Amino acid sequence: MLGQMPTMNAPRSSNPALACEACRLKKLRCSKERPTCSACLQSRRPCHYGGKTVRSPLTRAYLTQVERRLLGLETLFAKLLPDVDIDQTLASSGHDTSMPVKAKVCTTSTTPSGVPPHAPPSFTEDGDAGDGTITEAVPYEADGFDWQEEGGSLINSADGMAALSVEPTGASYLGPTAGVVFLRSLLLCIGKPTSPSSADQRGSTSSKELTETTTENRLSQSILSHQVMNRLINAYFAEYHLAYPFVHEATFRAQYHDVIPRPRNRSWKMLLYAILALGAWSINNDQLDGHDHLYRSALSLGGDESMIETANLASVQALVLLSNLSQKCNKPNTGWNFLGLATRMALSLGLHRELPEWNISLLQREMRRRAWWGLFLFDSGASTTFGRAILQPGREAMDVKYVHNVDDERLTPNTVVLPPESSQPTIYSSMKAQSDFHLRSNQLSNRLLSTAGVSPEEALTMHQSLDSWVEALPPYFRQNSTTACQEQWYLFARARLWWRFWNLKIIVSRHILLRRAMKRSENAQMPLGDAVEQKCGDICIDAAHSTIVSIHDFLGQAELTRLVGWYSMYFLFHAALVVAVAIIDNGQSPETVGRCADFELARHIFRDILGGDPLATRCAGILDHILPPESSSNSLPNMEEMHFDFNAIDFSLWPVDPGNLFSSAGWPAVGQGF
Repeated sequence: MLGQMPTMNAPRSSNPALACEACRLKKLRCSKERPTCSACLQSRRPCHYGGKTVRSPLTRAYLTQVERRLLGLETLFAKLLPDVDIDQTLASSGHDTSMPVKAKVCTTSTTPSGVPPHAPPSFTEDGDAGDGTITEAVPYEADGFDWQEEGGSLINSADGMAALSVEPTGASYLGPTAGVVFLRSLLLCIGKPTSPSSADQRGSTSSKELTETTTENRLSQSILSHQVMNRLINAYFAEYHLAYPFVHEATFRAQYHDVIPRPRNRSWKMLLYAILALGAWSINNDQLDGHDHLYRSALSLGGDESMIETANLASVQALVLLSNLSQKCNKPNTGWNFLGLATRMALSLGLHRELPEWNISLLQREMRRRAWWGLFLFDSGASTTFGRAILQPGREAMDVKYVHNVDDERLTPNTVVLPPESSQPTIYSSMKAQSDFHLRSNQLSNRLLSTAGVSPEEALTMHQSLDSWVEALPPYFRQNSTTACQEQWYLFARARLWWRFWNLKIIVSRHILLRRAMKRSENAQMPLGDAVEQKCGDICIDAAHSTIVSIHDFLGQAELTRLVGWYSMYFLFHAALVVAVAIIDNGQSPETVGRCADFELARHIFRDILGGDPLATRCAGILDHILPPESSSNSLPNMEEMHFDFNAIDFSLWPVDPGNLFSSAGWPAVGQGF
């Protein structure tokens, strides 16, 4: 306590905590008196106080640091003396060059440039436990989490899915629910700590950037053409709007064609260019793929108006749309900032409140709801994707109603009596269902970020909570729905809801599955865990299987638009990683044949169905890196073949004790709860 702290003027002895050499040798309690302690005085022996003995700490973290330093020296040696074999040189000089195979795996953990990927760990010296654990993954430098997404190409650290780039430096902070945290854990555990990012990606990206620059120049020269603008607006409302109807189409088109007055501020123009940019992105046409030029035009309009000094509904709508486009274009942190600003604006406009006494039209009230819930579900989804805390309010702080499930034709500016909700799907049905999903699950997502961790028992409770959302779904969104509607917007909406549901189930339990695989890597005869742990693992694997099969079936009957492709890649990659862990965990299980088939199906989707997208090619390359094609088709892998290696784990991510590996990401050991 404060009263027990020494004053600044208190005398200090030399090394006050250091016992004399005799007491230390005999392990006696030393009085530390100078020049002779009481024990030496009583025994009539010389009392000598030596210097502090410096010993190398025998911890995994220190050994990892030494191995990295050795790797740096070997890399420098190879660069300066490329024709000299270092092993032969050491052998000829009488040095032992033998090294366990697993340690050699660890020494290959470098980035393509030869620089170790993460900083040496820093230990906590205080606290009750004093176990020297590290709770977060950190880059080398103090500004290592700084990010810049100006280029937006695939060679940057960040990717819009927050699932592919295992190198943390420059990619911003990504927490436990982010896919990249699980991928990094898996790669380190199987002794393949770097994900493939080949030089050919750099070359292809450069040529793509050149093509996009030419396209943008061509589009910028013709952007004033009403024909081009009309086509982009039509593309937005025909593709993107059907999935996320945040903007009232009739009102926007009437303003665009000057049928009704446009808002006099620049916010409406920013909204216009955001819609044009998403329309260009949705078309997926090389001749009109100038979304980046339109995106920057929207930003310039916001900047001219001084975005932080004004707020209106059009500004919120524009920021929400720009945030989603930023993420789709591999600028996730830029989109994250847009969402933060949009949230503050929306709260200042009272969009989170129903305000029944306000004398506004029914359509105006509904437009406010759509803007709020659009922001709510985007911000909630992005927070889980990036592993960051969800800051949206709960029901205790907002009373705005869900969007009304009604066709646009039944709710117009002249409507004075609110029509009853439709019993059939509308374009607003999925928005209402997804809003309810996030409102129910946001607390769970934030819980998964906690450093206290989630035990198998608590994970099972979370699964039961998620299942209650399924029970509240309208019949046309149930998994085996027999509704007569076969429109793609409806089929995509239903599929996307289930993919999101299964994805959160995967996130809840995948750490349990990976932890079990790591334990069994040391003892292949070890049982699969207790009943609760095994049930959590089975739920996770079943969710991954359902995701892969659902995406394959949907893509077999749907038109592959850019929006469909992006969401298919995102949810498919999470599911494929879980299947890979299940194969590695128990390769001799009777279920392994089916799991290998699931993994091959996911690989086929990335390679053959989505292969035109660079992100899909990158996903396929990572899957090949984890399980080469022959590993999951010709022969079933076992634990010994995979070489799960605790020594390959980068302990700037995890605690020093491998047994507590998962607590650093908020994942507890078995039996731990809150």
